[in-house]
Amino acid sequence: MTMPLVFMLVIFTGVVMGRPIINALKRLNARQTIYEYAPETHRAKEGTPTMGGFIILIAVAVGCIARIFVPGSDDTSLAPFLILSIAVLFALLGFADDYLMKKWTGRRGLEWKSKLVLQFGLAALSVFMLSSLTTGETNTDILQADFSQANVGRLAFLTLWMVAWINAFNLTDGLDGLAASLSAIAFIGMGGIVAFPAPLIDTAMVWAGACLGYLWWNAHPARVFMGDTGSMALGAAFGSLSAIPLLRSNAPLSEGVVWILLGGVFVAEIVSVVIQLSWVKLFKKRLFRATPIHHHFERLEWHETQIVARFVIVGVLFLSLAIWEANR
Repeated sequence: MTMPLVFMLVIFTGVVMGRPIINALKRLNARQTIYEYAPETHRAKEGTPTMGGFIILIAVAVGCIARIFVPGSDDTSLAPFLILSIAVLFALLGFADDYLMKKWTGRRGLEWKSKLVLQFGLAALSVFMLSSLTTGETNTDILQADFSQANVGRLAFLTLWMVAWINAFNLTDGLDGLAASLSAIAFIGMGGIVAFPAPLIDTAMVWAGACLGYLWWNAHPARVFMGDTGSMALGAAFGSLSAIPLLRSNAPLSEGVVWILLGGVFVAEIVSVVIQLSWVKLFKKRLFRATPIHHHFERLEWHETQIVARFVIVGVLFLSLAIWEANR
């Protein structure tokens, strides 16, 4: 088996596993509820199965296992499984938000302050785990990170870095196919433009394949939504992979510009929310018609598929800028 075959296997797994997982979600009554401030066009989505992020996670798990059987691969590396483990931690938090809180308390989900505290706790744990990541090829530290007083600021920054990406991916998941398409672009770029060790390149491509397989079921009109279970897992995977180069004790944090460009649409989504909240607090009125920014364009009466297509075009543009930045 070769890595291109593993990539195809991951996509195929997402496509094949989609139907049984969607049926299981229906039996669990894990269905989307539309909040009152959502655009009217979203009312028809009420009741669509959610927590489709499990499709992505299963496909990634299959890819991580299949990669072991690629001739010449570093089959002793724990990197792909570590990234998956971190993503699963956040998927479980998303699962609590998507399903358990509704089932146990009847509320729509976790209160945002509680969720943020839990995100920071899990992100700090994730950065700690990433700081000791090694490869089987060299049996030496990729990161050479330390926990001296001088490096505490870097570790704290990367904890915030991860939380920011997790919420950016979460906020972007609002239209059929939007988050999955942009995630596939970001992970493909991640696997192709940075001189990662082979296990991390393979990991990024496995996540890209899982997003494409899931997209089979999430393309408009969506048969399933990923929910926080999926969006937080994707954000955690992207945040973890992008944190690895920055964890080197001698790496300038300015290298993060490449990742910010690569995830440019996700950045725009979360920044639009921050700007809107700040604008309302300062001037007592809205700057955008709605946020995250894709909802602003819905209020301008752009069709959902038009918004997704144009955001994907912008995502490819940001990918091009990231390639330029990484190679200049």
